[in-house]
Amino acid sequence: MNNQIPKAPLKDRMIVYVGVASIILVSWAYIIGMGWHMGTLPFSEPMQMDMKTMDMDKMDMAMDNQGGLINSLITWMPPSQGAWLSSDFFLLFLMWSVMMIAMMTPSILPMVMLFTAINEKNKTQNKPYASPFNLLFGYLLSWILFSLVITLPQYSLHQAELLNPMMEPTHAYVGALFLILAGLYQFTPFKDACLTVCQSPLSFMMNNWRDGNLGAFLIGYKHGFYCVGCCWVLMLTLFALGVMNIMWVAILTIFVLFEKLSYKYPKQYRYITGVIFISWGLFLI
Repeated sequence: MNNQIPKAPLKDRMIVYVGVASIILVSWAYIIGMGWHMGTLPFSEPMQMDMKTMDMDKMDMAMDNQGGLINSLITWMPPSQGAWLSSDFFLLFLMWSVMMIAMMTPSILPMVMLFTAINEKNKTQNKPYASPFNLLFGYLLSWILFSLVITLPQYSLHQAELLNPMMEPTHAYVGALFLILAGLYQFTPFKDACLTVCQSPLSFMMNNWRDGNLGAFLIGYKHGFYCVGCCWVLMLTLFALGVMNIMWVAILTIFVLFEKLSYKYPKQYRYITGVIFISWGLFLI
């Protein structure tokens, strides 16, 4: 591993590109479909509903559509009143899982390609070979577990009526709090440590390498939590601007990607964005 790492063959690289692209496209198709039904796509008309009849309307939409389970998933939104069903928790958890995968996957492509190249070197040296998709599945599991964690505070916010059934804040101070928190986090040592690991995939790979498919899975799983450490507070800004605010979801995706690519000026990038978030939050108060 100390020698020069060869470039993976075109065939292997294309398999990785197609696999990663497929995951991203499916995730964004789900998000855009849900955003279209809720009227949260950019330049679309917001959904207008009487909050007292929203649950009945939601049920009618699912029953009238002919797409079965897929339409039920896309047309779901949190109940406007009363207790949540177990299916509501599951669908909220599913929504967060898909959103995390859609937002985080583009930023790990350099790591997956590096792993593919190292695998090619191992193959030429008759060392154990592992599929790069095991690495990717490790990432996905770490993000899915985080999605379960973030589902719980959203439920609490709904129960406290701080989020409406459209998953938007009901008071300006709620949005301000999350934006200021995101800004302050940009200045913390924990953010700096996690971002340093994310920006040094080769160093992480050399220090945490494990052979075999299980080893590849564990590498992705562990590195995935560093990705979460970088971005978990940024994800909370969705509570400020609307969890299904598709434009903000897209902006966060680009933000996460550029943050990991800010190798030359990482602190400057974090400090500038931190000031922007804090100023934005103070403006809302």
